[in-house]
Order: sequence, then C-alpha cells, then structure tokens
Amino acid sequence: MSKSVEEEKKLADAVKDLAEMFSRFARARMYTFVDRLANATGKEVVLATIYEALRISRSAKEAGRALYEDEKIKVDPYVAKEESVDVILRKLDEDLIEGLELVKKIAVKALAY
Repeated sequence: MSKSVEEEKKLADAVKDLAEMFSRFARARMYTFVDRLANATGKEVVLATIYEALRISRSAKEAGRALYEDEKIKVDPYVAKEESVDVILRKLDEDLIEGLELVKKIAVKALAY
C-alpha cells in the first residue's frame, strides 16, 4: 500500500467513525452538533464541537444511559476512536480548507446514516 492510499484509507475511516458518532446526535434530534460542523469556518468551531460531542457521548456511555429515548426509539451513545479524532485534527492543522471539507463530509454522512 502506498503512503497516499494508506492516508486516504485512514481519512475515510476517520470520517466514517466521526460520522457514526454525530449520526447518534442527529437521531436524538440534537442537530446543533451536525449543523455546527456543516457550517464551520474555522478550526476552533470544529474543535469545540468535537469536544462537546465526545464529552456528552462519553458521559452518557459511562452512565449507561441513552442520548435520547422515548416510547418508540432509543439512541445509544457512540464515542469516536481517539485515532479518528487525531486524523481529523491533524488534517485541520496541515490544510485548513481540506480539513473543513472533511468536516462537512462528516456532517453530511451523519445525516445520511
């Protein structure tokens, strides 16, 4: 595997993993997180959004509670892998424009799940 193919796979895996976490918020009708990613114009917004989503997901998971639950649906939390977060943060550091495009892909995929 060439380095660029390997890097592309890591990026794709990271996008998928973070999209899974954010899709849980969309299913829980907490669209603010996905909206903030989709409309992010800077690294600070992305960092704050990922931090808050990780914090809420981890807290709910550790407490054994759902992100959202009613009589028809239960949405369990999902915590993205540290490696996935690192890949996205590194991309934002290397190339902000490309990083923001990846973050927008995360938001779109989160709504599609």
